[in-house]
Amino acid sequence: MDQRQTGERRTRDLNWGDARARALMDALAADAAARTGFRVCAIEVVRPRGLLEFVAIHDDADNAADRIGTASRLSDMEQVFADGKPFGHLVWMPQEVYSDASREVMAGVSLIPDIPATGDPADWHPMDMLAARITDERGDLRALLYLDVPVDLRRPDEDRLLRISDELAMTLRSVVTAVEREEYAHHMRVIRATRRLARSAPARHDVNHLLREARATLLTALSVDELEIRLFICDESGATDALGLGMAPDVRQALDEAAGRAWTGQRVLIVEPGQVWGDDGLAAHADWFTGALAAAGFEAVVVAPVGVDDEVLGMLMCARRTGSRRWTDGEGIAALELGHDLGRAIANAHATQRERRLLEELRGVEEARYRFLRELTHEMNNPLTVVTANAELLAVSGLADEHERRVRAILRGSERLGGLLEGLATLSRVSDPHHPPSMQRVDLLAIVEETLASMAAVAERAGIALHRVGESDEAVVLGDPKEIASAVANLVDNAVKYSDPGDEVWLGIERRADGGLTFGCRDEGIGISDSDQADLFLPLFRSTNQAALLRPGTGLGLGIVREVMHRHGGTVEVESALGRGTHVRLHFRS
Repeated sequence: MDQRQTGERRTRDLNWGDARARALMDALAADAAARTGFRVCAIEVVRPRGLLEFVAIHDDADNAADRIGTASRLSDMEQVFADGKPFGHLVWMPQEVYSDASREVMAGVSLIPDIPATGDPADWHPMDMLAARITDERGDLRALLYLDVPVDLRRPDEDRLLRISDELAMTLRSVVTAVEREEYAHHMRVIRATRRLARSAPARHDVNHLLREARATLLTALSVDELEIRLFICDESGATDALGLGMAPDVRQALDEAAGRAWTGQRVLIVEPGQVWGDDGLAAHADWFTGALAAAGFEAVVVAPVGVDDEVLGMLMCARRTGSRRWTDGEGIAALELGHDLGRAIANAHATQRERRLLEELRGVEEARYRFLRELTHEMNNPLTVVTANAELLAVSGLADEHERRVRAILRGSERLGGLLEGLATLSRVSDPHHPPSMQRVDLLAIVEETLASMAAVAERAGIALHRVGESDEAVVLGDPKEIASAVANLVDNAVKYSDPGDEVWLGIERRADGGLTFGCRDEGIGISDSDQADLFLPLFRSTNQAALLRPGTGLGLGIVREVMHRHGGTVEVESALGRGTHVRLHFRS
């Protein structure tokens, strides 16, 4: 058996897949040798880049197993086969028919079997070659099967050659099936690798990273010479015209439109010299592509649309150099599936990037709000202090009644403005993510008791009765004592403020089934309408209820309560009906 070493090298990314596939090919080679009466049988598979790879060698002398996985050029063997004579599936090449060119290809690189050259023209010569060309349904060459050293050491006559061809028909079909099965398995590995890449954290968050890594992964995995990923909306691949075709604007536009039609029809486009498969519109530019492919040295370019749902996002363009075998249907299906996977990954990465940009913008807006509140309260406090101090001085200066009433009005306005500034300062402080709360063990019961004591006089003047109910044992939560006290005080203050004389307010602590604690404040006051409850926690929101508007307030209290609970990982729950009171609960994390 002649073992070509011309251009030979050990394959890396093309070697036969798993042990089961290799065992199948070994069995087919052994069966072919036994069926045909030969001692040696070898199988080479045609690989994408114009290479042949040995995947099985049956040799009863067991002296050629180290050739498994080596590769040689298909073009060299095609040159040698041109000297042979076909017999069915076989090509018979007795050593005397080699041309000088074929002898030059074979000279010094053949592994000659250890059999004598008898000089008898009927005997098998060590340089004789018998090969079968194995093609698929489309007629494309997929593998070669070689037979060497017949058991009787005699050259086969024409009748025997035809019988051998018939005898091998089933084996050759089995080889094609095994090749296509292994090719499919390889495609599935590529698809799984692409999906793992798409799920990686950097790829999910960065389209540029996704495209760079996808190109590097697929360039090797698809066994192509060049690969370009082009996006229609904001091409972020960073690989402008990676194929080097230098497409004219009208050709590029036609290709983009053809990719859109290909996505709709769920097919790939194949561009070969003089022919475009898969799109009649793009076929009008076949002559242009012929010249461009020749200049770039490409045998063919396959275009797989990239998209998600009903939207085409771009295209995956794969090219192989001249001398490579044609694209198979299986490779086209795999490329289309990769277009789906890349489309989903690109859409997700775009969405994530947009979300991150929006979050950054929101953070910027929030930080601007914090700065504005800080600056506002700081700048207004100084003049307010001056106004209040002078008004108090005038109030005790023995002014006439008319002037004294005006001074008292100034003091009341200053007091309300001071309360507003204090609320804004508190809201700014509890809303600032750069200054988290001082977390420590806090007895919620103690805070409720202190709030009751501080609000007792205010409630008594308003004719409101305060009651503590619920848990009476120590109730510890993790939080900032000042912020929690502020939230509780705001709720009780609101309950008193929006109740009428004779009403009652109940406040207390409950232990939940999940082990957490809840502070509740329930009143019999004027209540809150359903429409107002939707905006209840917005800063400076005032009720649309006329009865509520007649009562003083800044609209900041519940906004502060919500921010405090958010910072502590808790929630606020409100139950209310207009004219029937309000029940607010603060649920602290367990």
